[in-house]
Amino acid sequence: MRLGTSPRVHLVAFGKAAGAMVEGAQDRLGPWSAGGIAVARDPPPFPLPGIQFLLGEHPVPKEGSLRSGGAVLEYVRAVPSEDAVLFLVSGGASSLLEAPWEGMGLWEISQTYAALLGSGAPIEAVNAIRRHLSPVKGGRVAEATATNRFATLAISDVVGDAPHDIASGPTVPDPSSFLDALHAVTSFHLEEKLPLPVLEYLKMGVRGARPETPKPTERRLAQAPFALAASTRVAVDAAASRARRLGYRPLVLSSRIVGRTEDVARVHAAILVERARAEGTGGPWALLSGGETTVTLPAHSGRGGRNQQFALAAVGTLDGVRRVALLSIGTDGIDGPTDAAGGCVTGATAERARSLGLDVDAALEEHASYEALGRLGCRITTGPTGTNVSDLNVGLVGPAPRGRSTGGTGRSSRRSGARASRRRRS
Repeated sequence: MRLGTSPRVHLVAFGKAAGAMVEGAQDRLGPWSAGGIAVARDPPPFPLPGIQFLLGEHPVPKEGSLRSGGAVLEYVRAVPSEDAVLFLVSGGASSLLEAPWEGMGLWEISQTYAALLGSGAPIEAVNAIRRHLSPVKGGRVAEATATNRFATLAISDVVGDAPHDIASGPTVPDPSSFLDALHAVTSFHLEEKLPLPVLEYLKMGVRGARPETPKPTERRLAQAPFALAASTRVAVDAAASRARRLGYRPLVLSSRIVGRTEDVARVHAAILVERARAEGTGGPWALLSGGETTVTLPAHSGRGGRNQQFALAAVGTLDGVRRVALLSIGTDGIDGPTDAAGGCVTGATAERARSLGLDVDAALEEHASYEALGRLGCRITTGPTGTNVSDLNVGLVGPAPRGRSTGGTGRSSRRSGARASRRRRS
């Protein structure tokens, strides 16, 4: 981003990594920083001087999300035209930052989000709908500021890293239309699940009675700098590097895994089984993948999330196979509307379920993976990590290597870095 003659840079951050991104930007900008506003799910563990920090809700917006959306719009509209804005965008902001159009309120938006989460629709379809229901999505946050000096630095949590799908693209042009949004509604049978004001708004948009989102032909947004700071690929590569240091031979399946959660989990488990049963494969092995699978919820479902569902779905395929384990975890430390990050199962998990009288298939059918994994001792809880690059799946085959150096943990390193940066500012 060229700052021109203005040394004043406003930081506008939203998403699960907002706190860490603001801290890093303040370190780099130093006296150029003009303060700013940030929205996240959890408060930062360290002070952010000059930053108005707000909290929203995830994965379904509530009052905090609406307050945050209004506050961000107010802030960017007040930025002087001679100043610059650095937008810091990360996953989760679609829900954390919200401000519905006139005629829709919190109930309509929260019901819409809940329906979309359980629809089984891919993120492209979900975001096409969300972008057209909000004045803080689909480029409209950047459109609202008077300055032409703005840029976006993003952490991607979506497969393919499309800028307009990261946090529903609040600062970039939107290639989709009202017609695309309405097509997504019909394709995934959402007509009976979405509130009537939402359906009517989308239909009015198709008729041209509601304003479209900024398109890629609009040069002001299209020519603004956009860069990725991290993505699922970064997480998968880091996991592969860690596996090598631990003595495993990494096999990266993909960083763009999509599809029905249960099906993808069973494929991962089947690969592990084949590796475990093969002779002379040069193990021990680490099977790695990243991405975002989809779940379709029944009318009445239990508690869980796609990572917990992933782990539970692998139990049957792994049944009785020795020296295998499969972990599925959300890199944000939050899986669905629960306090868990995911789950980890082994070839012995099915036998444990039988000994407890736990019907794994029934738990899968009811999407009650949270309780099931808890009873099995297979639920993973990390707490929020302060970032989000989608999901990470790790499968291990073979005896654990011995005598390998593990090095420091990512968490301690991150905290040390945060302490060092705060010392530099002080």
